[in-house]
Amino acid sequence: MAESRDGQPEVVYAVGDVVSGTVTDVDNDGWLWLDVEGVVGAVGPQELDLADGESARDRYAVGYTINALFVWRVNHEARILGLSAKRNAPGYVEALQQRAVGDVVSATVARVMPEGLWLDVGGLAGSVTLDELALAYEESAQDRYVAGETIDDLLVWQVNHEARNLDLSVKRNTLSYREALQRRTVGDVVSATVTRVMPEGLWLDVDGLAGSVTLNELALASGESALDCYVVGEKIRVLVWQIDDVARAIALSVRQLAEGPVQKSVARGATIDVVVRGPMLRDVLLPVQVLAANSDAWIPPHEWSLSTGATRELPQIRDGQVIRAVVLDLDDEGYPTRLSRRRALDGWEAEMKRLSHNAVVPNARVIPLAALSDAERHTGAAAVDLGPITGFIPVEELDREAARSLMAFLAADTYPVVVESVDYQRGIATVSHARFIEHQQKAVGQIELDSGAEGEGEQGDLGTERGLARGATIDAEVQGPARRNVRMSVRVLAANSDVWIPPHECSISTRALPQFRDKQVIQTVVLDLDDEGRPTRLSHRQALDGWDAEMKRLSHNTVVPNARPVPPIPDALSDTEIRAGAIAVDLGPITGFVPEEELDRETGRDIATHSETYPVVVESVDYARRIATVSNKRFEARWWELASDFRKNEEAKGELRDFDSETALLDLGSGLLAQMSMRELPDSDPPGKAPRDRIGERFSLRITAIDRNSQTIYVEPRDQWVESLIGEPESETLEFKEVLRGDPDADDAMEMTRQAMRTINAFLNTEGGRLIIGVHDKTREVTGLEGDPGLDADTIEKRIDRATQIVETNLANLEPRDLLRDDLDDLVTWNMPSVRGGTLLVITCERGPDAGVNLVIKGKPEFWVRKGSSKERLRKQEEIRDHLRTRQQRAAAADDAASDD
Repeated sequence: MAESRDGQPEVVYAVGDVVSGTVTDVDNDGWLWLDVEGVVGAVGPQELDLADGESARDRYAVGYTINALFVWRVNHEARILGLSAKRNAPGYVEALQQRAVGDVVSATVARVMPEGLWLDVGGLAGSVTLDELALAYEESAQDRYVAGETIDDLLVWQVNHEARNLDLSVKRNTLSYREALQRRTVGDVVSATVTRVMPEGLWLDVDGLAGSVTLNELALASGESALDCYVVGEKIRVLVWQIDDVARAIALSVRQLAEGPVQKSVARGATIDVVVRGPMLRDVLLPVQVLAANSDAWIPPHEWSLSTGATRELPQIRDGQVIRAVVLDLDDEGYPTRLSRRRALDGWEAEMKRLSHNAVVPNARVIPLAALSDAERHTGAAAVDLGPITGFIPVEELDREAARSLMAFLAADTYPVVVESVDYQRGIATVSHARFIEHQQKAVGQIELDSGAEGEGEQGDLGTERGLARGATIDAEVQGPARRNVRMSVRVLAANSDVWIPPHECSISTRALPQFRDKQVIQTVVLDLDDEGRPTRLSHRQALDGWDAEMKRLSHNTVVPNARPVPPIPDALSDTEIRAGAIAVDLGPITGFVPEEELDRETGRDIATHSETYPVVVESVDYARRIATVSNKRFEARWWELASDFRKNEEAKGELRDFDSETALLDLGSGLLAQMSMRELPDSDPPGKAPRDRIGERFSLRITAIDRNSQTIYVEPRDQWVESLIGEPESETLEFKEVLRGDPDADDAMEMTRQAMRTINAFLNTEGGRLIIGVHDKTREVTGLEGDPGLDADTIEKRIDRATQIVETNLANLEPRDLLRDDLDDLVTWNMPSVRGGTLLVITCERGPDAGVNLVIKGKPEFWVRKGSSKERLRKQEEIRDHLRTRQQRAAAADDAASDD
């Protein structure tokens, strides 16, 4: 290790290095201090990738050597390396690549510092600097946030792949910020305040908007740095040359303001130099942002390389690197908007000339529509990357009505084609997929099939063609019945080949297999082919209506508590899928894979052979290949995160997702499933609809229980629980009232509301309870809010709004007796179920604070309690104290009895 002039070790490491270090200290805050070949290294507790409940001292001791630590920060001034075990853990980089600028995420605060926050974003490291927090004047991060707090609606404005970190912002996602950004235009000259000065440029505040000036836009003299010329708090005038609506930031320039207007005489087909904005990573199919003729332009992925295979392995381009490009499109003012790098490469023209009539391209890559210009989209129905140029498949070759061919094309990774013609001047070609099939058939020899061969019957011959493509939709004939709930493969005849459909590829539902009849013809999608072009594995679910929408429901952080392990039977998985992970699970529309690092061999074998269901969280989805990466380890934490938004007796909306003969599963959001008995599923409208045809139907529900040990939520139809309550007698925890607001012409129209508030006060001061308004307390006739004379409105919606306003206004008269310690947030909730043709107001009260709650009426406090089925006012302080003491003793005894059980 080299020494600097002052005798201290010189830091020769860079961000992105992977090093080993020896632990020299484990401090009380959970920080590890290490010696990395003479340089001090530090690992914060949030960077240690510890198990739940595990501390740094549980795992590490002084003298312990830690390998594979990732260098995410180099502090040359303090000569300290910021290190991380988490950012180098398996799966972290893959998870980071799923994040993109513009995502809106939730995160947990890991650490609060004067300069901002460190956060955990679903296992990824994230940070929010002070100027991105939208704090009030003189408010600090410590005043607003605490460790462990969850912050929602954070905007990802930068994904730092080098440091493996997400830069997040609170302020950029506020409505006022977005509106202010929309008022800015390119060409504005503004005054901005410097908020940070760094070697690579400036961060500025532009009337509350985030702005930046890179080093090459500062117009510095030779040898000068930004630190030499600018200080924090200084005001400077700058030109707005780009507005990034995705990252919600403004790119500013001192140089362009000083130079004045720039000549824009650029023509289509011209070769120009451009500056890359941001690094370009391998294996990322993203457009490359460049600076061309002082305007922001993009190089689409298919315009990057001469090789169709190399579009998956893009070269490593550095931020600020100058490259040559050819202009493809200009805007109305003559600025270049789309460029091509491949057309500027040596040998491009020769490679293009290699493409001619009948040239076969078996690995043409599908081009996303967003990467094409409007003119190119009109050229053909679909586009593929041929290497040196782009090929277009004519509209007539794709079935627009059924859209099956187009869907298969869009979902494919590569698409085999034959070149029909080439326009060398425009650099485009017309191609055909249908003629590729003919070419393949000629290559392997047309196989003559006997018309009387097996498979001919009532439905006729289901296919004699060879040369099918993966992703093609074909008919198949079922050979033998497939019974419900039998997890077995279905044998079919497809293209005169005997094929098996694996059980997880039969239905979008993870629970029930469809009832197939012998000789029934079904539609399937080809998954795998043998060397002669015969299908070997098919999927029925991928050919079902709604399959694509169901697949798109699965995304990062979706919870699937009832995933079924894919059985270890022959041909259930392809060789490629077997290598994708240690264990495969059926997610419904697609297959998920649990990575090998999450399972040891014994655990994996046990899951595959014995588990009925396996709860997982989706990490990432490859929609093109129809597979996902999932995690069981993250399931419990994610389930708790979602379930914390629900409480017992709360109303919820649920969508029927799955069922079997006993249980219906309903999605409460983000894949969080609740279950109820199939017998409780409300009748369909119209009647007689089969449950499988009701998948996706929404229901109003009430949460009856939340079992956090088994990660299960139980629900029942919303109106059913109210019906059952109406049949019960009034008690210490239940009371009925016919109206909320009395006749407005009566002498004391407010008395009905006061009585309702006294009942609520009594529930809070006893053991909680429910007040149901809209039901006669003697006859139990449902009159509803529709029959309340005090709710003067012509529609039920307005009556509900009026009732809600009355309740909210009067709840302000409830006052906790211990003003310093207690508050009443969430102790009183209400909902409006519809029962017997009437709309009820059901007010649910939890047990109030130990110090009790007063009801203030006309400036005087009242204290009410429940005694049996009635309420009673306690007037003396001694009575109130005795009641509260008795209530506490009763609660303590109940807790002791529960712990004994």
